[in-house]
Amino acid sequence: MDRRLPLWLVLFFPLVFVSFLAFPASQKPHIVGVFEGIKREIAVSDGQLVGRFAPYYQCVFDRVEADVRFIEMPLAQMLHQLNKGGIAIGLPLVQTADRDEYADFGGLLFQTEYVYLLLDDLPPLASLKGVRYAFVRRFVADQLLQGENPQVTHVSGWGQAVEMLKRRRVDVVVLPWVMIDLYMADYPEPHYERTAAWVDLSMYISHAVSDGRLTEDLRQAIRECRFISEKT
Repeated sequence: MDRRLPLWLVLFFPLVFVSFLAFPASQKPHIVGVFEGIKREIAVSDGQLVGRFAPYYQCVFDRVEADVRFIEMPLAQMLHQLNKGGIAIGLPLVQTADRDEYADFGGLLFQTEYVYLLLDDLPPLASLKGVRYAFVRRFVADQLLQGENPQVTHVSGWGQAVEMLKRRRVDVVVLPWVMIDLYMADYPEPHYERTAAWVDLSMYISHAVSDGRLTEDLRQAIRECRFISEKT
């Protein structure tokens, strides 16, 4: 029996194989990086966003025809992956000039307050020298430092920063106000809070996103969801 395959069959198999490989790539979801370590505010559970901030972002994704997959990751890793195109979207994030170089800010979705947390009622921080600050690595608190010659310790998580404050290894922790009671509720000694800034929270969309409409669709959804939240 002739065991040679007909020419049409020899040509057909490679085409099918190439099509098989290409198909899953076209169906890959957009990866959304979610700031790890602030579970009460935002986290991922069973593939869905949960926490205080979740309704804002779910409102946005409900209005966009895009397949997304949420993955928690540290802030520094999220920004690195946004820059390299390893993820399509990162949240929750505020706008900074360096982030604008590799991703598009979605526009104001909602606002939150960042504060200075202290154990001592210090004089105005701007009048002091060598104030020791602690905050999460790549957090925007670098823009909120006050005083002459501030000393900065970067940490991987908010709990670590607050623990350093309690041990008096630093003077000030910069963090979102909504997280203070999470870390200070059981602390028996006095503590003080001072407003550092009110910031616009939203998301960043990587310049490497291949879906040309995704960025504008997300921005439009953010505008709609902001309008809804302002009316409620």
